[in-house]
Amino acid sequence: MTTRRGIFFSSKSRSVDTNLILTDKNPSPTKIESSDIINNEDPSGSSSNSQTSPPKSTTTTIATGIVKKKLILKSSKRTLTKTIYSGPRKIFSTSYKANRAQLNHKAFFGGETDEYNLDHNEKTSSIQQISKNSLFVKSKSTDNIRTTTTTIIENGRTKVVCPRDQKKMYTVVPNIRQPTTCEELGETQSYIDDMDFFLAGFQADKLLSSRCLSAVKFAELCAKPSFRMHLRTESALVRVLDILKDAPELPSLNLCTAFILYVLSSDTLTSGINPSTVRLMIELVQKSSSKNNNDDEEYKKMKQRIMVIINQSSQDDIFYEQRLNTCDIILETFVNISRNNLKEWLRNEARTLNGYDIMIDSISSIVQDLSNNDFECYTLDQILIRYRKVCRYINMLEDFCSDNSEQTSSSSNKDINRIYIAQYSQYLLFHSLSKLLDLSLVWFKQYSSTNDNNSNENKTTTASSVKTDNTDEIKTSNPRDIFRDGCKTIMSILVILTNDCEVHCDHLTTDDRFFSNLFRLLVSIEQSSLTNEDKFDALALTLNLLINLVQNTKHVYKHLMEDNMPGGSSKKIYEYLADLFCEQEDLAAKAESQEENDWMMEDGEDDLDQRLGIQNPKNANNENGANFNRALQKAAGHMENTFVAAFTGVVLGVILLRDCATYASQIQALMPQKKFDTMAFILKKFFIFMQMSHAFTPSGVKILDEITSLVLSLCG
Repeated sequence: MTTRRGIFFSSKSRSVDTNLILTDKNPSPTKIESSDIINNEDPSGSSSNSQTSPPKSTTTTIATGIVKKKLILKSSKRTLTKTIYSGPRKIFSTSYKANRAQLNHKAFFGGETDEYNLDHNEKTSSIQQISKNSLFVKSKSTDNIRTTTTTIIENGRTKVVCPRDQKKMYTVVPNIRQPTTCEELGETQSYIDDMDFFLAGFQADKLLSSRCLSAVKFAELCAKPSFRMHLRTESALVRVLDILKDAPELPSLNLCTAFILYVLSSDTLTSGINPSTVRLMIELVQKSSSKNNNDDEEYKKMKQRIMVIINQSSQDDIFYEQRLNTCDIILETFVNISRNNLKEWLRNEARTLNGYDIMIDSISSIVQDLSNNDFECYTLDQILIRYRKVCRYINMLEDFCSDNSEQTSSSSNKDINRIYIAQYSQYLLFHSLSKLLDLSLVWFKQYSSTNDNNSNENKTTTASSVKTDNTDEIKTSNPRDIFRDGCKTIMSILVILTNDCEVHCDHLTTDDRFFSNLFRLLVSIEQSSLTNEDKFDALALTLNLLINLVQNTKHVYKHLMEDNMPGGSSKKIYEYLADLFCEQEDLAAKAESQEENDWMMEDGEDDLDQRLGIQNPKNANNENGANFNRALQKAAGHMENTFVAAFTGVVLGVILLRDCATYASQIQALMPQKKFDTMAFILKKFFIFMQMSHAFTPSGVKILDEITSLVLSLCG
């Protein structure tokens, strides 16, 4: 080691290099020769020997304070010469080598070279090598050692090879984690910390305000997909809901817990929803409805905070402040659940726990609220918010009572749910839907005329509103389209509830206002400026409902033949249906003439069976099945017109089944060329298509087969 001069002295400097003799006569130092110096001598042993039994010694004292002692050891009979510094004590000065500290002042002050040490400037320091899979950390000073490392790349991996005699100079850290792994670990640790914090805040011994605040913060975190992912993997929702089992009794915590469940239900993978969660949801609604929360300050504070979060998350078209309560939040939770692969057990749980009662009562309440708008107390935006909400609830009920062939174990459960929903509280749902259909027709007609008169202005307004705020769906949507979709929603659920059920059809047709509104809807849709696709959906659903009503009742067909169209028209209902059939069939024929010949009309025979290609029943399925995809590819707009004409023909065909002798001549006089050939061809074509697509129930196929056979028999 080189000599270090200055304030700080190393241990070797004081023991060896500083053995200099300075005298007044000779200012330059001269080295004192000494005997062999024993560096590994035990300090404690030397000290004890010098103190307890001092040996014979010869001592020479020098003016500068360096003392040279010659010790004669009796036991080993050898002489030891030891140099002792007796001058002023320096920093870190000690007589024990084990306790001495060496300070590398060059590395401490950051200097790479020492201008006073020329020898050191020629030496190089080792380079710290960092690779992808290995990290070398310098652990010892290598000022006097030149290290050489080699980087080897093999099989896409980088290795740093260090000589074996230099490996002790480095600490090797293997298995370095990738950045993505570190990020995942960080997210996991953050999730664990958050859950520990929230679980502590949910405890029953905490203040109610603290528990509510923790619940709201937890709901905000649940809006993040990464947090919901951890919730699903760790099954932490079960622990959270177990701690919050007393929430139904506390109004403010009741509201916050419902908001947590709503946020979690927005995830398409709502795996946390189980029977116990559904029971908690129903209990939250039942307990909240039995208490008055108008005077609860904590409840008002949490309601306001939740409303702020909803507005920030661009969901202000779902909730509105006048109806923000536990019942509304839980029902929106059921709406989200019904969209994401509704399970069969959930349908049964909703029925047994009176969940359908809550849904139907809410629909009736909102419809009653809308019908009380006689003095225009609501603006258009307020009407649309309420209208959309009630349509979401109706769609939810439709999902609960519809058939899922993949999961339904038997048709009895489906029928039980349909009957329960339809007959609840003296057919309350039917009355609410009839009233809502009446309101929808009024608003649809009003905004259809406004849209037709000011189409260019509305397009400009809509475009500007989209640019201004893309998240506000109410402002950018056409009110006419919203009310049209509402009519389709009403028709869709009524088709399900009245399918193969005479009791429901009988009760629905007792409402004369509703029966007339069906034909008002047909006329309004047909005469509107909607696109062909939008018209087809509304007309097809309305005619399907009319088919159910005529088929499952014994007196409705008489109303169709004897009553006039609503609105003071002198035209009979059956005449309107015959005109609709002829119009749609004519549109389909024109569309087909502009394309290639349809696969069902390739044969030029006059006989209907030969024209349809089913003269050989054994080969009919094979031939039709082979041409089915080709027919769908070739079908365009005329297919929709053919379907509407077929639905209308089915209604007229059911009338013929009821009383063919009385009404056959009246209907035949309104057909093209005053013959049933065209109707028979359309019905047969429709029947084959439905058989291939399996779109009809067995009872529907049976009725359609009877109607087709009857009409074919009437062809002259």
